Amino acid sequence: MPIAEMLSQHTGAIVRAADIGIVFSIAGSLTPLTMIVGGYANDRYGPVAVISIGGLAIAAGYLLTATATGISMLIWSYGLLIGLGMGFVNGCTINNAVKFFPDRRGFASGTVTACFGVGSAVLPIVANELNGALGITLSLRIFGIVSGILILGCALLTQKCPDRFYPSGENSVRAAPRLVTPDKTPVQMMRTATFYPLIFLFMSAASAGLMLISSAASIAQTQIGMTSAAAALAVSILSIANTAGRFVCGTLSDRFGRIATLIMALFCAIAGLFLLGNAGQGDNMLFYAGMVGVGLCFGSFVGIYPSIAADEYGSRYNSVNFAVLALGYSAGGLIGPQLVKAAASTGDYSFAYLLAGIIALCGLLFALLFIRMKKRTPACTASATPGAAL
Repeated sequence: MPIAEMLSQHTGAIVRAADIGIVFSIAGSLTPLTMIVGGYANDRYGPVAVISIGGLAIAAGYLLTATATGISMLIWSYGLLIGLGMGFVNGCTINNAVKFFPDRRGFASGTVTACFGVGSAVLPIVANELNGALGITLSLRIFGIVSGILILGCALLTQKCPDRFYPSGENSVRAAPRLVTPDKTPVQMMRTATFYPLIFLFMSAASAGLMLISSAASIAQTQIGMTSAAAALAVSILSIANTAGRFVCGTLSDRFGRIATLIMALFCAIAGLFLLGNAGQGDNMLFYAGMVGVGLCFGSFVGIYPSIAADEYGSRYNSVNFAVLALGYSAGGLIGPQLVKAAASTGDYSFAYLLAGIIALCGLLFALLFIRMKKRTPACTASATPGAAL
């Protein structure tokens, strides 16, 4: 890893990629927490300020990472600053889009999160080319400057969605009378019976997805005996399935329902894990097919959950409510990589796939529990009043 090599040159000691793994763990684990803070600020001050702060944090994080001389400094520059920035920008953009498309929330959240997926697939390629041509230090500085300019520029073009916004044009998709979900604060949300099935449902899908995302290449090489090129293709297939699942399943959820779509996604994950568990040395295509199943499921949950939060608990506090539900994603981020770590010590991943499959089956139970709890929840109030802001 180029960053590990950079630190090795500064310290004069060998720094391995595994040694700086804590930095990326901190950045990832901070994102849901900063989404809560950023969501509160977004609801109160609007997206321009929040996205701008996030963009400045990301830019500063890259620039300071370029000057890092040890792991402790890397924790501050990359782990904290970039983790903070990602939480602010991601949470704000997703939830603002969902608020502007109340009649097509799945499409809105799926599209925005799919763009994040495209970025995660494209940027590593760009970074690799820059590192080879210019070196890691200059590449980080370029990333910092370009990220800051682009994010700040986009922030200035962003508008805050009015409370109770609803489109009044001919292209809006709505029933008459329209159901209006009462707005619930995060505390009120956590007191509802439907909150706990939803957060555990999110955890169940995130566990399998993040298990593979964290170690897809090494699993492919160890379990299947793939070459580096074939393992890289497996990572690309997983990224494509992840991105496609966000947009496709997010859009389908507008038509077939959020939970119904997520149940179908969980069946895809279970099928994918079964294929992965039965893939042996040389079974490249079977392994690729398993990656597709798990990737589609993971992407669908990331794309649909912002819409679920708005559907169930109203749009006014959706920025914070979704961030709280995303703690289930964070829990999955802890469980999944631990399954891989335990399996890597023996070189046999079949037990990890089995446990991930059991967790996915538990997800189906949480989905059914949510449906049952939902039937006991008082119906939303009806409104036939047209207009842009209600």
